[in-house]
Amino acid sequence: MNFSLTEQARFFTTLGHEYLDAKPSWKPFMKKGTEPKWCRDRFVDVQHIKLEITPDFERKSFIGRATITASAINDGTEFLELDACEMAITEVKVDGKPADWNHDGAKLAVRFGKALTPDKPIEIAVSYSATPRRGVYFVGPDAGYPKKHLEFWTQGQDEDSRYWFPCFDYPNEKATTEIIAQVPKGMTSLSNGALISVQDKGQYSLHHWKMDVPHVAYLVTLVIGDYVKVSKEWDGIQVDYYVPPGREADGERSFGRTPEMVKFFSDKTGVKYPYPKYAQVTAADFIFGGMENTTATTQTELTLHDARAHLDFSSDPLNSHELAHQWFGDYLTCRDWSHAWLNESFATYFEAMWCEQSLGDDEFKYYLDADWKTYLDEDAGAYRRPIQTNVYNEPLDLFDRHLYQKGAVILHHLRKQLGDRLWWKVINHYLTSNAKSCVITQDFADAIEEVTGRNFDWFFSQWIYGGGHPEFKVSAKWDETTSQVELTINQQQKPDELTAIFRARAAVRFVYSGGQEVREFDIDKATHRYQVKLPARVKWISFDPGNALPKTLELDLPQDMLIAQLESDDDVMGRVHAARNLARKPNAKVTEALAKALKTDKFWGVQAEAAYALGKVHSPAAQEALIAAKAVKHAKARRAVAQALGEFKTDPAAKALAGILAKDESYYVEAQAAASLGKTRNALAFDALVAALTKESHNDVIRSHAFAGLCELRDMRALPVMREWTAYGRSQQARYSAIGSLGRLASESTEDKDKQAARETLEPLLEGDFRQTMAAVGGLRALKDPKALGALGKLASTTHDSRIKRNAKMAIDAIRESAGVPKELKALRDDYEGLKKEYDDLKVRLDKLEGDKGTGKAKSKKAAKKPAKAKVKGSAKKKR
Repeated sequence: MNFSLTEQARFFTTLGHEYLDAKPSWKPFMKKGTEPKWCRDRFVDVQHIKLEITPDFERKSFIGRATITASAINDGTEFLELDACEMAITEVKVDGKPADWNHDGAKLAVRFGKALTPDKPIEIAVSYSATPRRGVYFVGPDAGYPKKHLEFWTQGQDEDSRYWFPCFDYPNEKATTEIIAQVPKGMTSLSNGALISVQDKGQYSLHHWKMDVPHVAYLVTLVIGDYVKVSKEWDGIQVDYYVPPGREADGERSFGRTPEMVKFFSDKTGVKYPYPKYAQVTAADFIFGGMENTTATTQTELTLHDARAHLDFSSDPLNSHELAHQWFGDYLTCRDWSHAWLNESFATYFEAMWCEQSLGDDEFKYYLDADWKTYLDEDAGAYRRPIQTNVYNEPLDLFDRHLYQKGAVILHHLRKQLGDRLWWKVINHYLTSNAKSCVITQDFADAIEEVTGRNFDWFFSQWIYGGGHPEFKVSAKWDETTSQVELTINQQQKPDELTAIFRARAAVRFVYSGGQEVREFDIDKATHRYQVKLPARVKWISFDPGNALPKTLELDLPQDMLIAQLESDDDVMGRVHAARNLARKPNAKVTEALAKALKTDKFWGVQAEAAYALGKVHSPAAQEALIAAKAVKHAKARRAVAQALGEFKTDPAAKALAGILAKDESYYVEAQAAASLGKTRNALAFDALVAALTKESHNDVIRSHAFAGLCELRDMRALPVMREWTAYGRSQQARYSAIGSLGRLASESTEDKDKQAARETLEPLLEGDFRQTMAAVGGLRALKDPKALGALGKLASTTHDSRIKRNAKMAIDAIRESAGVPKELKALRDDYEGLKKEYDDLKVRLDKLEGDKGTGKAKSKKAAKKPAKAKVKGSAKKKR
């Protein structure tokens, strides 16, 4: 399963974050006293599930019949309890005879009248109907959205299959399945396994799907709609995708490389794709990015994109992630949710390895770095937790950046420790020795030990069962008399019950005139100091070349070393770290080096980091370098330039951004320009941003970022514009952005009537589809109006969606916390913004004066005395 809707979200939430200065104390994942969740017991062994489904698109309901083949595991089993939520059950039979049963709305208890014979199969047939709120979704046209695609689709993970068929809805029970679906004429269907027959019944057809490899209940799927099917194949395996009519070209851009991915994962794991077919289908209003239903992945329709979007947007991350789940999540499934990293961390890392295969090493390393920054954002801003934990409220609480992105980077670290030969041997052994079964973390640890002979308990202890990460500060000084580098490696994180001083082996590359050396150091203390003798003066050093060690990194190195590394390091992450650390040394020489990297570096990611660093340097020369680079070739580098220009509250920056917003090849560059233009607080911004709301773009990315820019601008004239865009029927993605942005902007207003109007607009939107509700919760959280607590509390107590419930509770906590923040704090922030603009103006004037002095144009007495003043200041600083 993938939460991220698109690659655009991945990029816009990771580029440009800075972690060198922030070291907040971590917050707990769960409140004290949260009860641990243990794996459910199995009283029967479910062998097969047969479903007969008749949907009613008009009433948004369906009639079903589930026939479950199961056998008792233990002696004395006299009844069976199935998960069966919000369905009207009309009949239950056991082996063809009426049974005694009871249904409380959530559980179906079937009593057998006598103890079952262990291991002897029985058939339990349940007839029922449902108008579901979860599990099954009917999507189609209405007055607001008359062109919406008509669809029926299911979504089981985490535990929502119980809303559309009675089952043992937990990941430790696997069974074969079949579905017989009544499909209206003109529509097609997709389900698990093979389509074994289609029977014409006049107004409808009966589609019979059968899955012969056991899988868990949450992976059972059925999609019905008017789709065009495109078929490909790899090595005799059918590889299909289904898209709405007219989207075939977009479908090829999105799914066309899937056969290559199937080959890559099959070859590298040594386990050929283990099913007869692989298919992908798009779903309108899908509540996740993608879902890895066995052999039949459902993906959000938002992944489909046109040729312009394809300049710097790709569906490959989502596609490869969901495909990887066919091995890690479907073929092998976590036994209980506490071990869900065995599904999601693996799929996320294999997603990155497809990037390595298809785009090369530089893209791969930078991709993993983006994953790591995404995790760091959560660790610093939300909470810290172990990757494997059974302390949670709802299973989806665990599906976070620790589970996906951090786990993926930890797997990469493990791969680099083992080396590729042993890594792939471990992966093959793990898959083959646990084939078709349910796994826990120890199964993976055992596979490592069985293949390598090495005990990795210490590794799992600090990386999987512990929390946090090493926060390195590395310094180096050259001693000319001894021809030695004094190298100091500090771990700056504070050890506690969750976070350790990490054990690691770190490589350091020393580059000097005429050669280089790589030394390895075993780190297990807070501070290590080394004297490294070299044949010549060191030019630059690289800590952890290749970036194999998960960490934050502060390089306390001489400026010339960092500049030399930025210019010369052949490792992309060495240049990235050099650029980030040079941002801490704002001066003319650094600006020149960063400007050169922005213009000439061969990899767009380094150009992006140089751009962001120039934004941090925040000088007129840095601004000039960014404006000069606004037409840099790679679209993602141009995005970074646009983002960095938002750090300058000046007319030149605003004019440059307005020009980018007016026209760029890329939707996403224009979008970033919109967000950054608002940050400049320039007089031209309001009209330009309102005009940008007329622009069509992939997934409304330009409109969404225009709303973000209007929030940054803090111009209350935008409030009625946003309210207008919250109306049902407006372009969907822009509407959701307007809903969230309305609360954010209104929170800055000094007028109570603006807050009231925003709240009265947002509260009714808490009742609606998933994305509308989530946007309204976010808007009310940003609004910080205590009067919204009642509506949010009602939502938290009545919703059946665990993500909505969690976000509503978090919004309540945030509003209560903000109620204690004095108004003086807001005033201080406003004062800071005003001073920052004055600082920008003064910087321009000062640089001009110094430039005039350098050309001999300024010879005032004050200028003549300036060196003496500088000397006094320097002496005072030295004394302190």
